[in-house]
Amino acid sequence: MTMRDERQLIERIQAGNREAFEELLDAYEVRVYRLALRFTGSVPDAEDVTQEIFLGIYKGLGNFRGNSALGTWIYRVAMNHCLEYRRKRRLDTLPLDEEIALVSQDWRDDPVQSANKRELSAKVEAALSCLSPLHRDVIVLHEFQGLTYQEVAAALDVPVGTVKSRLSNAFRRLRDLLGGYVHEGSPTT
Repeated sequence: MTMRDERQLIERIQAGNREAFEELLDAYEVRVYRLALRFTGSVPDAEDVTQEIFLGIYKGLGNFRGNSALGTWIYRVAMNHCLEYRRKRRLDTLPLDEEIALVSQDWRDDPVQSANKRELSAKVEAALSCLSPLHRDVIVLHEFQGLTYQEVAAALDVPVGTVKSRLSNAFRRLRDLLGGYVHEGSPTT
């Protein structure tokens, strides 16, 4: 979506066009929901937080200045809600194996592959839980949500260099924590 398309979409939403807001939902709902699920750890809470995020987006669209892409602003609003949820609840993130199960059930048809994925998920989740929230947040946004360095920086309100530094430090720590477990993409035996 171009900046002009984004501006037109925002104007249509502000004019009360319901279909325009549905377009925005269609474009961002799944990604925002997955982010909320990662922070809340439960489907009902993620649904509630997602609803709060989109309500905040709807109310805050008048404050969107267009200095960044609409998607980057949406992630910033979503991160603010998720961080507030985490502050209120003090919960850890959703275990990686549960997130994988929510996304895809296909690998469960093969018991060996299923066991390997569960073991790997448990190891990665344990390693992620050892990271500081600052490092875990950049990993979640960049690696799990697929945001660029610039988008992560905007979502967390930090410089791009900080994002790169935190990712580098987080990956170094993960390599140390995972040790010899993962070799060339597969569990060691």
